[in-house]
Amino acid sequence: MVEQVTSDPMVPNILSPEWAAVLVVDVQNDFCHEQGAFGRLGFDMGPIQTSVRALGAFLEEARQAGVPVVFIKTHHGPWTNSEAWLTRGPRRAGEICVVGSWGAEFYGVAPAAGEPVVVKHRYSGFLGTDLEVILRARERRSVLVTGVATNVCVESTARDAYMRDYHLVMVDDCCGAATKAEHEATLHNMRTYFGRVLDSHAIAAHWRGTS
Repeated sequence: MVEQVTSDPMVPNILSPEWAAVLVVDVQNDFCHEQGAFGRLGFDMGPIQTSVRALGAFLEEARQAGVPVVFIKTHHGPWTNSEAWLTRGPRRAGEICVVGSWGAEFYGVAPAAGEPVVVKHRYSGFLGTDLEVILRARERRSVLVTGVATNVCVESTARDAYMRDYHLVMVDDCCGAATKAEHEATLHNMRTYFGRVLDSHAIAAHWRGTS
């Protein structure tokens, strides 16, 4: 991954504090804690929790480099739950990330003072939110996408970022999914059709060498 950072002529601009923002998607108890909704479905939460630990270190590197960080979280409730949403799939663990619940709280990482929090009600962080207003106001041209789950809300947010002409980087070790197969399938799709896939250590090493 370090070689890819140094050999790709676009990457220095894409990762630069002048262009980039880090998006942290849905790192919440229901998606990350063993007692949360994913945990109650019986998934091994170890890989997701490992990704959150890597994310914590990566966010500190981003802040040191002067790269803006934007947190995105999911809230669900009766005013935003449609029939299609409530019946979307067979894997159910009760309602997820209910407004005001423990399950909706951040897990392992949290915004620093002054960092914005975008609230969404569907998979993509762009749909019906002010995320793009925030990015445009800060004149961001690229997004480094992290969070949970790699193949659902992270992927949906990443796809929408690309469709809005942002340069896209998936930070692979700072994303987590319920299974390795789902995680890897999304990374393959992203690197093949949408943007770059880099690990946090390579990005941090680049920042420390250029900032």
